[in-house]
Amino acid sequence: MNEEPVFPPLLSGIAVAPGTDTAAVAVAAVMTEEAGAGDLYWSQSEDRLNMAIVLEPDVPLSRAVQVRHVLAVAFGDAFGAISPPEIGVHYRWPGDILVNGARAGAITLDVPAGLTADQVPAWMVLGLDVAITLDLSVDNPGELPDRTTLHEEGAGEVTRTMLLDSVSRHFLTWIDGWMNEGFKSVHENWLGRATGSDKDVTVSHAGATVSGRVTGMDEEGNLLFTPADQPVQALALIETVVGHHGS
Repeated sequence: MNEEPVFPPLLSGIAVAPGTDTAAVAVAAVMTEEAGAGDLYWSQSEDRLNMAIVLEPDVPLSRAVQVRHVLAVAFGDAFGAISPPEIGVHYRWPGDILVNGARAGAITLDVPAGLTADQVPAWMVLGLDVAITLDLSVDNPGELPDRTTLHEEGAGEVTRTMLLDSVSRHFLTWIDGWMNEGFKSVHENWLGRATGSDKDVTVSHAGATVSGRVTGMDEEGNLLFTPADQPVQALALIETVVGHHGS
């Protein structure tokens, strides 16, 4: 059915069994020095895009965490290139991907534990999981009205391989721009698709849930968020990463 993906230079594809969490596989591999920069782990599941990219940044964690936004805007462009134009993609802090207003996927970022903002991470694992078709293991999909899939929203021609090819290409383009030209373009693109700027939204941050209005983003990628009847808060992007202890 789905053909094998073809990755652009600088990325090395590594297939993992269907149903496997690629981010967990990548983290385990990088912590045992079996993986390095540019390795892209991808699941052979066809009902979803599940992938994880190993990065070895040369900038402090405070800036390196911006790659989470880089992958978000790359996904928006990648999906837009292969899907009907009327399908809307938006982002919800810190890593949710919404399609026509419902959650279709999420971006995660794993780093070594105990890093301070000014330390350079030895590695990062940037993960993406997006539902393409209906998960038939769910007894009653109607009980999850806030979740959706790409096919349910009208992108019935999109396959895992098409999406994987497109996301990997667009990610390299965006990461190159971010490295050489800074965060400005990523900032503008992410904020332009941010949900919650025109109405209240509930977001999760550092283990807590808060409701309010998205009022902007600072130059480091932290969300400027205004809860009801409260002053603006800066939700730190660095607080959304997951740290892992290892040898």
